[in-house]
Amino acid sequence: MISEEALSEEIQTLVFLLWSEEWIYRDQKPELFFRIRSYENKLKTIFREWFHYPIYIGDGYVRLIKHPERKVLDPNPTHSLKYQMDYVLYACTLAFMEEKGEDQQFVLRELLESIKAYYPGGPDAISWSDHGVRTSLIRVIKTLEQERLLLMFDRAIEQFRDKEDYDLLMQISNGLRHVIRHTRLSLSEYSDKVSLREALHQEEIDDGKICEQQIWRRLFAQGCLFLTELSQDEVAYIERHGLHMQQKLEEVFQGVYLERYASTWILIHDKAREGKTIYPAYNTHSHVITVIGTHLRNRLELGEQWLNHRGYVALPSIDVFNLFVSVRRENQEHLAKSNLSDRALWEEVSNYMKRLGLVKVVNDEWIFSDALGRVAGGIVEEEESIKEETKREVEAYQNWLF
Repeated sequence: MISEEALSEEIQTLVFLLWSEEWIYRDQKPELFFRIRSYENKLKTIFREWFHYPIYIGDGYVRLIKHPERKVLDPNPTHSLKYQMDYVLYACTLAFMEEKGEDQQFVLRELLESIKAYYPGGPDAISWSDHGVRTSLIRVIKTLEQERLLLMFDRAIEQFRDKEDYDLLMQISNGLRHVIRHTRLSLSEYSDKVSLREALHQEEIDDGKICEQQIWRRLFAQGCLFLTELSQDEVAYIERHGLHMQQKLEEVFQGVYLERYASTWILIHDKAREGKTIYPAYNTHSHVITVIGTHLRNRLELGEQWLNHRGYVALPSIDVFNLFVSVRRENQEHLAKSNLSDRALWEEVSNYMKRLGLVKVVNDEWIFSDALGRVAGGIVEEEESIKEETKREVEAYQNWLF
């Protein structure tokens, strides 16, 4: 097993970079593409054994196939799909592309006719004279172009929004085979993404994927894992093998540590890493989170009953916003001046916390990870005036989350 061998710094960096980017193209990032190619076999082994994920490397691209996990959001979504119509048209377009075949060219008119045939409810259920439907298809095609599944030529799809009879030439790329997921499930039996993801998750279990790989997926994707998100089998597994998993990680990934708290697990890095969103950092968002963590821990140590029945700090959204405003006022001298309103800055800070996995929102209730108390402390440097030698000195004693 790969767990018996420590990874080099370069391979560790490539593992985290692959987690942060779904597609890597040679023409956009040639240096990274060839770095991955040079360790192709090793990386394929790591992702197969640790995460049960395949890596595909073509003539001009690299793709890590990340199956949709239950209750886990993609930290780096590459698409601009917004509405149910978008996803239906996306599925219809993929079906057309799969039938057409890789490297084949087609015109927009051909796609429109095929979508009518594939569309649920039959051809009369969709009309291309509807401006909203055309706009939805534009989002789909732009997403497929961004994912390099469709190659566009000299015309722009945006003109289809105002011209129903607009036409253009497109070509299916050779990366399509790595997008279409083959499954034994009857997709028509599932009415929403949650139930479908649960079914796909169970299918992987039936195929022999073990609990440990599921857990590693979430930790590497999010950095912070709420244990309430685990299934009963996964909870039983970590109770039995949690210490072994911690030791295995720290033996293989040098400078990466697993800290296990009562209700959350988090990954800790001993330095900033390429391709990772790092906390703490020298910016206002990071400083605010530090102060919020300090405030919450101090209130709990004073005996205030803020914990819910699962052992989390859980507050209504209005209380969380008021807490942020209070923190901002009390620490104004330590934070860089900002012209943003309290509401606008809070939107940025809260999104940063969500990306790090330190908080999740359920039915207007903000649930904080108990790992947040780990980041308590004072703000020791003003972010705009920090000197490089001071920064190196601080970093020498600093553990980095995620």
